[in-house]
Amino acid sequence: MMLRSGPLAALPLPGPSDTFTDSVGVNVHISSEPYASHFDRFHDLLAASGIRHLRDELRPSNDLDRWRTLNKRSNILFNLVVSPATNTVPEMMTYLAALGIERISAMEGQNEGNSDWFLSLPLAKPGWSNVVVNYQREVHAALRARYAAAELPLLSPSVINWKPADVALLRPAAQFSDAVAIHSYVQKAQEPETTNDYAAVSWYLHNMRDAFKPGAPALATECGYCNVVKPGTSGVSETAAAIYLPRLLLNNFRLGILRTFLYEFFDGGTDPDDGEHHWGLVRNDGSPKPGYHAIRNLLSALKGARRAKNDLPLRVASTAPDLRHIAFQDAQGQPLLAVWRAVRCWNVEKAEDISLPTEPIDIAVDGPATSLSFNRPNDSADWRRVPVTNGHATIPLDGRVAIVRRSS
Repeated sequence: MMLRSGPLAALPLPGPSDTFTDSVGVNVHISSEPYASHFDRFHDLLAASGIRHLRDELRPSNDLDRWRTLNKRSNILFNLVVSPATNTVPEMMTYLAALGIERISAMEGQNEGNSDWFLSLPLAKPGWSNVVVNYQREVHAALRARYAAAELPLLSPSVINWKPADVALLRPAAQFSDAVAIHSYVQKAQEPETTNDYAAVSWYLHNMRDAFKPGAPALATECGYCNVVKPGTSGVSETAAAIYLPRLLLNNFRLGILRTFLYEFFDGGTDPDDGEHHWGLVRNDGSPKPGYHAIRNLLSALKGARRAKNDLPLRVASTAPDLRHIAFQDAQGQPLLAVWRAVRCWNVEKAEDISLPTEPIDIAVDGPATSLSFNRPNDSADWRRVPVTNGHATIPLDGRVAIVRRSS
């Protein structure tokens, strides 16, 4: 069974990809505003970002030429959400044949069937969970009659992140799901590495994944940070989001999440008080937020890097409890480290950024080396040198991610 990858090799299920850049995706609404009327701007920003996986809803009215253009020009692959509210199963199969499954990484069942929107539909009146399960069964049967799971995996239906009890109602659909879709939003603007209920990745895996299909591969098909800032709410500043988003992606990857789709690429509107309008990496007018630049730089720094064991000749020697790291090898087999501190950068009660002092982090280096280089994706794409003395180097670390490598 495979999850289709971007320009790299396909990903096996179960188990996480070892290529970080292929684990990163973003939610879009290509047929809606502002994407529809600013498609060229969207495509240019997407291509420059390094993100190669999009999640969108399958609708028979979608302009497939635009979808094909994204795939042809930028190797974009699509995670397609299906719903009985927008397409019949025969319409879905016709759509897939027209788009071409080589452009699709996975299909996904009903999005948040326990939402007020879905519950208000006449088709949900017999019992929303029965409708969702029956539709998942029909989708699975149609897909498997034509495509193997290795060609086109089917993800589970999802539920609203604060309604975990509803997962039990969808459990009959587990046998028709190759992997589990979770929406792992933090509820109170916590840092990505939080251990709080209704926020921690481990909590979502236990209550959303294991309650549905224990131990199955999991994808976070929605997560992110809203930028509507009010004291005591779940919104954070654009500055804090830019620090948290790279850490969110790396932390999910570290914990085995197969792919993470941020919500979302463009802001959905401009109302300063509407939380639904301000989840984007890019503002509604097409101007990138700091988080866009941070993710673009992160993906550039780790392009082609594959996860490695922790016994590489470049290692984190510090043992601070808030320290997190992932070891990688680049395309030439050289060691790389992603290093960060699991610290809070946003004061929820006061709705303001927290200024963090830097801490010295000890990096051990085996073999001959006079210096290391490190990049802070939040700052720029540039690399700074630090000297190696007696097999050790020190890098300054605050709340931002650092990527460390041997100097060339």
